[in-house]
Order: sequence, then structure tokens, then C-alpha cells
Amino acid sequence: MKLETPGKTKHSISQLEEAFGLFNQVSADLGDIYQNLETRVTSLKEELAASNSARIKELTEKERLAAKLSSLMDALPGGVIVIDALGKVKEMNPSALEITGRCFIGDNWQQLIEEIASSEPVYDGEFSLRDGKRVSITSSPFGAEGDRIILVTDITENYQLSNTINREKRLTALGEMAARLAHQVRTPLSSAILYLSNLSTRLSAGQTEDSGKAVKNIQNQLGQIEKLVEGMLSYIKGDMISNRTFSPVALLVEVKLATAMQVESAQGNLRILYEGDDFEITGDHEALFNALSNLVVNAVQAVDSKPDITLGLFKEQDCVRFVVTDQGPGIDEDKKEQIFDPFFSTRPGGTGLGLAVVRSAVKAHNGQISIESPAAGGTAFDLAIPL
Repeated sequence: MKLETPGKTKHSISQLEEAFGLFNQVSADLGDIYQNLETRVTSLKEELAASNSARIKELTEKERLAAKLSSLMDALPGGVIVIDALGKVKEMNPSALEITGRCFIGDNWQQLIEEIASSEPVYDGEFSLRDGKRVSITSSPFGAEGDRIILVTDITENYQLSNTINREKRLTALGEMAARLAHQVRTPLSSAILYLSNLSTRLSAGQTEDSGKAVKNIQNQLGQIEKLVEGMLSYIKGDMISNRTFSPVALLVEVKLATAMQVESAQGNLRILYEGDDFEITGDHEALFNALSNLVVNAVQAVDSKPDITLGLFKEQDCVRFVVTDQGPGIDEDKKEQIFDPFFSTRPGGTGLGLAVVRSAVKAHNGQISIESPAAGGTAFDLAIPL
């Protein structure tokens, strides 16, 4: 048996002590690390619990809001339709189902409109349904995914009430105009009857002199009555346009030819002002022809002699403008609205229906009419007809 020397034994003990010291140090470090890990795990668990709690709270709030929104949509008296970015219907509330007649969820919005509407598909405005209802729709962006929310309102009762009111107003206006027409007709009719009675008395007595003059007077009075009746018919017809396609350039030429006699008899001049290619519009040719002819005749009558009249045509992006300009004395500012009233005239012997016919024709085309009449004189009637 080999015995170790005391020096070697002492060295081994020293190594063991060093190893135990290192082990203790590593153990202590591991303990610290483990303690830190436990602390971190506890912290993470707390953070996760808080996050889960906040998430659950957020989801609960969203569910509550969604349920509230759903309840609100169901309770709304108007129809609510939600469509996605591709135009497919995502949601419909009960009112929308009632208005449209069935569920269109999953269908295309255009398909929905084509099935229920009697007019072209739209996103905003009013249109009639095939079942006779009248609805109004408005739309706006909804959410960040390109959705749109469409509000559908049944306005059938309001629409019918509005039509009834307009019809009653129209009948009232017609009654007033009929009374005015009767008053206007009474004077020339009474004169014609008087001339006819005198002529009959003269002819019975064998007095034939001046009979031609009496007949001429009767013709003039009957002609005045005819003008009144024609003007009234044109005014009434203004709301009942008959659309067709025609050239507005050709229309100006027709107006110039039709009014040539009045212009020439006044030793005047009528020029057509238009630079550009010919084109076509859709509207009531006869109504616009009568309106422009009335404006030209008014321009002739506004000047004592040698009227200089321009009949202009201007094509713009959304409308076509007819402008009749004269060099007359102009129109007083306080009379610019009155001159369009039926039977209002500033000219002795005028029927007062010419400009009423003009406004009626423009209104029937959903157009606008404006007047420029500077203090220096001259007047321009501008008729803007939508394309």
C-alpha cells in the first residue's frame, strides 16, 4: 500500500475546498437566477392576466356595442343596408327587409336594385319600386374596410301628399288663369260682337260702305282672342314635354326663319351666334322653339325701330345655353320677376303670356333662366338647359 505524503494530502484538501467553494458560488448564482426567473414568471403571469382581463373587457365591450348597434338597427323605422367594398350586401335590418320584400344578404347591391326598382341602380336619390312604393336612399362610407351603409326611407306617403298638393296648386293656378283669360278675352270678344252687330245693322239697312273696315276690325279682335288662347295652351303644355333628339343649331335657324317677317317689318337684324360643330340634345323641340320665338318677338317689340338681335348658342359641360340679346331700353330691376307672371305685360296690347311660356318651357326641362339688363340698356335672356 502506497501512502501519500503530507504535502500531497494538503494539496488535495485545498483543491477540494476550492471545488466546494466554486460549487457553493455556482449554487448561489443559480439560486439568484432561479429567484429572478420566479419573479419574472410571476410578473409575466400578472401581466398576462391583466392583458387577458383587458382583452376580455374589450371584447365584452365590443360585443355589448355590437348588440346595442344591432338593437338600434332593428329599432330604426328606416331601412339600413350594409354592403362591402365589392358591392355585396352584408347586413339588412327588419325595415330594409320589409321595404325590399326579401333578404338580399350575399347578393350584389346592383342586383337588388334591378330586382326591386323601376329605375336605374343608384346609391343616392329617390326612385320608385316595382310594387309602387317611393323610396329615398342615401349612402356613406362605413368602417375601414371599404364598406358602405345605405339608409332606405319609405317616402310613399310624403310623395303622394306632395303630388296631391302640387296637383291642387296646379288646379288653383289653372282656375286663376282661366279667370284671367276670361277677363282678357271679354274685351276683344265684346268689341267683335259690337262690330258684328253694327255691321249687321248696316247691311240690313243696305249700307255697305265701310263694311270691309268693320270686317277687318272683327278679324283683329278675333285674332287677339286666338293669340290669348294659343298662349295659354303653350303655357299649360309647358309641364308636359315630349322628348326627342334634335340639333340646337338647326333649331336656331328655324327660329330665325319663323320670326323673319317680324324682324324685317321692323327693319331689324337677327344674327345667329355659334362657333363649333353641330351636335344634338334631347328635349321638347316645339317647347324650346316657342320659347325662343317668343323671346325674339319680344326683342323686336322692345325697340322702337331697327332692332339688333343676337340669338346665341353655347355648349358647356353640363348644359346648353340659348341666349337672346337685344339693344332695347332694358328691364327695371323690380319687374324682372313680374314679367314671367301670366298676363303681366309692360306693352300696351300685349297678352302677357310670351315670357310665361318661356319660363314654363325652361322649367319643364329642369333648366334655369336668367336676365341681364344693365342700366345702360339692352337685355339678355339666358336659358340654360341641362344636357
